[in-house]
Amino acid sequence: MTIALAGVFIASSCSYYRTTSRTAGDIARISVPYLSNKTSEPDVEIEITDQIILGIVKDNTLKVVDETEADATLEGAVMKFRNTPFTFEHTETQIQADQYRLLIEIQVSLFSPSQNEYIYENKVIRAHGDYYLETTGDQNYEKALEEVYQDLVEGIIAATVQDW
Repeated sequence: MTIALAGVFIASSCSYYRTTSRTAGDIARISVPYLSNKTSEPDVEIEITDQIILGIVKDNTLKVVDETEADATLEGAVMKFRNTPFTFEHTETQIQADQYRLLIEIQVSLFSPSQNEYIYENKVIRAHGDYYLETTGDQNYEKALEEVYQDLVEGIIAATVQDW
């Protein structure tokens, strides 16, 4: 009886196995043209697009290709780039910014040319990183920027890749 129940359990659990793609719209190849820049920060769209491409290549779920070969095209814009004081140090004579917050917001859409429709549209992805202006440690501007880029890429991959 126990063996029969185990066999039924194993057989029923196998029926839930999926062999479909892990990506939205079953895409395997993606094109990533440069984002547009809606901020006053010069060339930020170039750096963010390059980081998105590197992140997708590193993730290795999708292949980055030319737009003519792509199953889908990632379109978008950099909507916000803010670098603002976050915490302050108060002395007897002044208040000075101690820690800063870097915030970047992008808006992306994934278009399928074969279906002539958007797989997802106008998805907002925000990321922030904190850093100290005067530091000898790891919490500097470059590290905060790297963390922000990584979070943006993870947001895009999470929106595009499904069914982990």
